[in-house]
Amino acid sequence: MRTYHQQYTENLCNNLTRWLKRKSRRISPQLTEAALILMRIDMESIRPTLESMYSPNPRGRKPYDPVCMFRAMMLMMLLEYESITQFVRHLRAKPRLAVIAGFANNTREHVNTPSVGAFYLFIDRLEDGKYAKHCHHYIKPSELRKIKHMRNLRREKQQRKDLKKRNLQQYDSVTQKLKAQLKAEEDQARPDDLSNRLLDILIKCAIIPSANRGLLGQTQALTISGDGSSLVTGASPHGKSLCDCRKKGIYDCDCPRYYTDPTADWGYDSYREKYYFGHTFYQHVVSASGHDLPVQVDISRASETDFTLSMKGMDKLKKALKENGLHWKIENAVYDAGHDAMGVYDYLMDNGIKPVIALNTRTGVYPVPTGSAKKVNEEGIPICPAGKLMRRHGYSSAEHRIYYNCPVKRPTRKNGKYIYVAYPDECPRGCLCSPQTRLAPVVYVKTSDDPRLYPPIPRGSPKYKKLMNLRSGCERSNSIKKEKYKLGRRPCRSSTHFLVRLYLVSIIEHARAWLAEDRKQQNTDDPIALMKTEAA
Repeated sequence: MRTYHQQYTENLCNNLTRWLKRKSRRISPQLTEAALILMRIDMESIRPTLESMYSPNPRGRKPYDPVCMFRAMMLMMLLEYESITQFVRHLRAKPRLAVIAGFANNTREHVNTPSVGAFYLFIDRLEDGKYAKHCHHYIKPSELRKIKHMRNLRREKQQRKDLKKRNLQQYDSVTQKLKAQLKAEEDQARPDDLSNRLLDILIKCAIIPSANRGLLGQTQALTISGDGSSLVTGASPHGKSLCDCRKKGIYDCDCPRYYTDPTADWGYDSYREKYYFGHTFYQHVVSASGHDLPVQVDISRASETDFTLSMKGMDKLKKALKENGLHWKIENAVYDAGHDAMGVYDYLMDNGIKPVIALNTRTGVYPVPTGSAKKVNEEGIPICPAGKLMRRHGYSSAEHRIYYNCPVKRPTRKNGKYIYVAYPDECPRGCLCSPQTRLAPVVYVKTSDDPRLYPPIPRGSPKYKKLMNLRSGCERSNSIKKEKYKLGRRPCRSSTHFLVRLYLVSIIEHARAWLAEDRKQQNTDDPIALMKTEAA
């Protein structure tokens, strides 16, 4: 028996083939691309989750298929609509959109497409989760978001220090406290909220299929990069006045006001070097096989920094993978200098993840190595008694130690054997300190004392540079979300609507990678040939 996805794919292939063969009123390339992408996304795995948001015994008219609703919102993002109202108008006027979304089998049949309110209600259902009967003692998250929110942003701003004047040393204590909190809660299940619900949908619809296609690389040695970006809200930063101070001639009062967006606040955009009113979204991305694929997305207040967002996001991702039965291993975490805090290093290393973080210039003293070397240079490399930089010998992950040995004793291969050869002529003293030993003198630096100065993968090494280059994949994904899909143009007035759109685009990014791989394997751009492959 054919599944719903197989029926949808077959119907869409038949219709798309007919539209492409028409001499007049042919389908546009943008709509063809959207259809090829959507037919590759199997949503049967998330149907139980979406259907649980509806009443099992609905009264009145039968609700729209939740899978079609979810696919229609994805089609809206693919066609780069900013307004739900405008998309609904075109969905009703253009039968082809209804067919691609799955509401109709062909353009000849009459179908009632969802209204604007139906789409907004669908987002509310995503936020509220599993259906529950109305109760006077419980307010749903969507209802709580829509009520009037009285805030005093001026007072909130005074309670936070200026981001540019903050001493980065204080983030060490903030991240250390967060690390201790996450450690204490590591055995607790994730809360059933919108963020975790959408993350499960992303894992089932996109991440698992991408892993099966081999687009994530080795799942037992994942390299993940993370970065945040600003989102300016469409809500007013001025709010609505509640007081009568203006009648009294006071035009700059400090009274609370009503605000449409309950979680937006003021933050600093370091890229554009200006303050903005809105949110910060943060995502983790896997850059492999020539694609940048999001694996976790979250949104927070504009004033929250990448220091804490990275740790919270990594914790959510690890728990989500485990709860979905994916025993994958994250080997490396690549971040920019905005994540250079002790708590971030400690959290990653405690979870067996190697931190690859750019050094943020600030005052700090390198720890003194143990052994005969008592000095280090400006990069933290020990200096031997003869005044030469010592040679890095290896790293012990169990003891968190970096070992350095005599710089004139180096390994080589001779007669098929791996041996150490001494070069006493290179020593300023002209002799060896420990001629009877193979490596000595040997010193070590314990990285757990200061992992930001002595990371497991040394800065400047070829491996570090190779991994750090992957971080640009996260920046590209951020740019796609804000520019191509227009999330940077303030289309939403709440973090809920922003987060739903962020995850819709994340699924699309995975599906675009699948389509690109199919084109590469078949060496063709012919839509009909690409459809036949997917239908088969």
